[in-house]
Amino acid sequence: MQVWSRRATAISGLALALAACATVDQASTTPDTYFVREGMVNQINPPITAIWDMQVEVMNDEGNFDPALMTADTWAALKSHAANLDIQAAKMADAQRFIVADPEGELTEAPEGTDLAAIQQRLDTSPQAFRAMATAMRAQTAQLLLAAQAQDAARVTQLVNDLQPSCKSCHDVFWYPEES
Repeated sequence: MQVWSRRATAISGLALALAACATVDQASTTPDTYFVREGMVNQINPPITAIWDMQVEVMNDEGNFDPALMTADTWAALKSHAANLDIQAAKMADAQRFIVADPEGELTEAPEGTDLAAIQQRLDTSPQAFRAMATAMRAQTAQLLLAAQAQDAARVTQLVNDLQPSCKSCHDVFWYPEES
């Protein structure tokens, strides 16, 4: 009986230790700082550009995704890009702080026509506005993923077309306000 009791205690202790490790690991992966330029260039742009390019390849005369032109591979690619975009939008929306550029990253130089210090000042002044735009984008990407999974070409078209103005509205406020 004592052997069983010691084993049960050891197993319980191991289970608690594993649970603690899982909790620490989950906490350590929770986004805190989102590096906006790196996120946009390296994480958001690739899947949305792939989706926009795909739209051109499989659009009908009205500019809509045409189910007759979509193959199993095309739908699979769309789902993959939409899932990736949704993951990346969630990271941005869930972040606690927004930093225009990672000081240790590769994208520390301002793109032509921008001033990273001014962008950072706008992010610092209005983090709630940036978060709201990121959250709205995340809602759109989640809907896009569902539409792609359902192979609903009309809904995919609407959501893909709605993403461009969402991107532009954020750019107008934070990146290029003097142009809007």
